[in-house]
Amino acid sequence: MSIFILSIVIKLLLLLLAGCWLTIAVSLIYRKKRTKHLALIEAAFADITSQYLYPSPEEPFDLIAVQRTFRKLGIVPNKPGNVQYLVNLMIRTQRSLLGENYHKIQELYKQIPPYRVSFNKLKSKKWHVKGRGIREIYEMDQQQYVKEVLREINNKNIYVRREAQIAMVVFLGWDSLRFLPYLKREMTLWQQIKVVEKLHDLYPVPKLKYLRKAYDSDKQYATELIMRIIRKFRIQEEVDFILRFLDSPKFDTRETALYCISSFKLNEDQINVVKQKFHNISNIEQQVQLLKYIDRISLNVDLEFYRLLLYQSNDVIKLSTAEILWNREYKEDIEEFY
Repeated sequence: MSIFILSIVIKLLLLLLAGCWLTIAVSLIYRKKRTKHLALIEAAFADITSQYLYPSPEEPFDLIAVQRTFRKLGIVPNKPGNVQYLVNLMIRTQRSLLGENYHKIQELYKQIPPYRVSFNKLKSKKWHVKGRGIREIYEMDQQQYVKEVLREINNKNIYVRREAQIAMVVFLGWDSLRFLPYLKREMTLWQQIKVVEKLHDLYPVPKLKYLRKAYDSDKQYATELIMRIIRKFRIQEEVDFILRFLDSPKFDTRETALYCISSFKLNEDQINVVKQKFHNISNIEQQVQLLKYIDRISLNVDLEFYRLLLYQSNDVIKLSTAEILWNREYKEDIEEFY
């Protein structure tokens, strides 16, 4: 009986092994055919792109022929893998181009099948599909879908709403800041950085009218984002906005203000404001950071301010103050104190 069972087990294992080998063989054949087919799509796209960007007077660009070529290669709605491969090709190609050709690729994207492929992804319940659709929409400048994308700026998925917020910056530029008070969810640090970088890349000339309209927002993320924009664009005349939050009761807001203000030189009145706010900061590390900044930007030494810290503050601040005065050649004051 045991021999019979053992033979059955061996046969089953051999059958399983044969099935594994068959699966591997089928997979290799499929991958080989798939790779070959994708190479055909890539070659056809390269040829079409060169004809489109650099047309010959003798052979004008034939859009209908291009559409037929892609359909023959399987670029049709019921084969989403082929469609996505072509979309990725176009986006990668566009990123490598500049000037007029950059925008011509966007125009080509709107004219080849299947149409509305990126827009249709917005209807998906899968967050990664919806997010990819939004990214394709703003990267290929499909401004006709701006209203549909706007609906996603408060999506519960962080990836989807981040892409939607970036899309608003791409399409609306500085005017997109007017949506800050209406965001229902917090903007993470990464989201803020992405928005600031995209704004700087596409709209490098500050428009203070739109920036100042966002000043009245009571949202913490909006305040921090505005400070980062002021720092990134080096808007010296808006430094007073950052100074307002140096002694904010919220640690992260103070940290952002300290980070952003460090990029600017201040006048005497502004330095006096910083010194006043110094005493309102509850975190010692942030006080030390601000103290070093005051020393760096001050042309003259405010002995009254430093002596007050030397005799009435905590030990960490006293030590930092003593170091500043010592480096500023006020050694007698330090020797007298000790």
